[in-house]
Amino acid sequence: MDLKPDGTTRGVSFVFVVLGLVALAAGLLAMLFIAIQGASEIPDPPAQKFLLRLAWLSLLLLGMTLVLLVWAILRHVRYRLRSGPPLKPSTYVNAWELAGKRFRLEDDEEPEQDGEEPDTRG
Repeated sequence: MDLKPDGTTRGVSFVFVVLGLVALAAGLLAMLFIAIQGASEIPDPPAQKFLLRLAWLSLLLLGMTLVLLVWAILRHVRYRLRSGPPLKPSTYVNAWELAGKRFRLEDDEEPEQDGEEPDTRG
């Protein structure tokens, strides 16, 4: 991927980070619900204790993931607000015409006569 000064890769990496954190949060949320449901259905106390600890761990990791997600979004918003509005394109200027008006040639050594073409035979 080519690094461009306009920040295109920054936007792409932001999208990948946000999508990754959202996918991680969804997986941890699913693990939390599965562990809670399994703990409520299993009559074995050691297995219930293990599943409840797994539910607490997934809840802790889910909270950390959400904190990272909010941090990434706020950082992106802060960067976008700091950069200001996008620049408007400048008006078209014909540089060749301006250069022709500013630059005047000195008198040529051999002035051309009317109706004759310059000798190019060498």
